[in-house]
Amino acid sequence: MQITLSQEQTQVLERLVQQGRYPSLEAAINTALILLTDENSFNESTENPEYLAWLAQTRQKIEEGLEQSKRGESLDGEAVIARLREKVKLAS
Repeated sequence: MQITLSQEQTQVLERLVQQGRYPSLEAAINTALILLTDENSFNESTENPEYLAWLAQTRQKIEEGLEQSKRGESLDGEAVIARLREKVKLAS
């Protein structure tokens, strides 16, 4: 397939290659296409009901954690790390 780039698009790609951010125009275009694919995948996932349910649950858990912290119901970070290390040690 052949495509025609605008002058601005060509300049952007050439500048990226000249700056050493990409070894070639092809590599820069390939990266752009990968990012476009990732963006489209993300947009599709944000329309997924399971993802939206997970997101809502995660936000709720964050809110609950913040409220618990405000009430002083949080654990010291060092204590949590110590507990995790002990669990790992016992599991080994």
